[in-house]
Amino acid sequence: METLSNSKRITFAIMGLVLTGAAALTLFDLRLASSQTVTLVAKRSEDPVALDDPSDDVWNKASRIQVVLSGQSTVPPRGGDDGTVTAGALHHDGKLYIRMEWSDGSEDASTGRQTEFSDGAAVQFPVEHGESVPAFCMGNPEAPVNIWQWKASRQAGTGAAVLDMQDVYPNMAVDTYPFEDEAEFYPASASGNIVVREDRASAADNLLAGSFGTLTAAEDQTVAGTGVWEDGTWTVVFSRDLQAGEEYTQFSEGDSTNVAFAVWDGAKAQRDGIKSVSQFMTLEVSPDIATGRAGRLSGKDAGLFVMVGLVVVAGLATVGSYLLYTRRETA
Repeated sequence: METLSNSKRITFAIMGLVLTGAAALTLFDLRLASSQTVTLVAKRSEDPVALDDPSDDVWNKASRIQVVLSGQSTVPPRGGDDGTVTAGALHHDGKLYIRMEWSDGSEDASTGRQTEFSDGAAVQFPVEHGESVPAFCMGNPEAPVNIWQWKASRQAGTGAAVLDMQDVYPNMAVDTYPFEDEAEFYPASASGNIVVREDRASAADNLLAGSFGTLTAAEDQTVAGTGVWEDGTWTVVFSRDLQAGEEYTQFSEGDSTNVAFAVWDGAKAQRDGIKSVSQFMTLEVSPDIATGRAGRLSGKDAGLFVMVGLVVVAGLATVGSYLLYTRRETA
């Protein structure tokens, strides 16, 4: 009986390994390389999510992604830094929660002086999600965006010294102002400017934009947000009902939309368009229950281990066959 040459046996062994690996990749839908869109999955939390505690253990059950940031370079004033934000998401009892965590060497919450600027963060969604994605910085007229913005300067109890004018300028002299109680002499307040409103319930604002220069406070301020700075890291959590007015982004289980992120570093005089921004990525509101990652393997991870096991077994079988043929030929 004609025996196989060594070169043929090696060729068959390699083909066997390749076919086994390809079968495992197909079976478990694994890809060695792909250009898939980054997806942030908001799973359903069975436990309440504490808005005032961004370090709540419930976030250990959330899916997280690393979001790449770069300086805003589209429209003056350009600026910002390269960096990353760790983003997570959950939904519970009809509310969506978005969590951002990033490094910042100082806690900047005072804006009493002209040279002081606040740390901040924002999350942005298309108002109407569909096939076309708006410009990732402030949208465009045909595709407006809904923005949730948080600023440290608008949050009492951040830990930073929020100074009033008397603290900033202790020797200042104040003249009598005869129109103190007349609204028409306070145009910002009279026009409903969110920066000066006294009925603020949260440090986060609900905003709308349709390109640069069109950022406007939404009529319904339905977004809440809380930030905590500790050991050089900001952690901010945003929250809003999944369903809101039709002029705002809508969310529902089993649906997806796009999301982008931005941060401002007050110590570097970042404000307005001087910020670090991300591109749009996918946000999926999943009906699956958030169960955490510790001690558990996802289906993909389990598939990967099985695939490796199959390849190892196939390799051992091939080597065994090769040694058996070699022994028979030399016997």
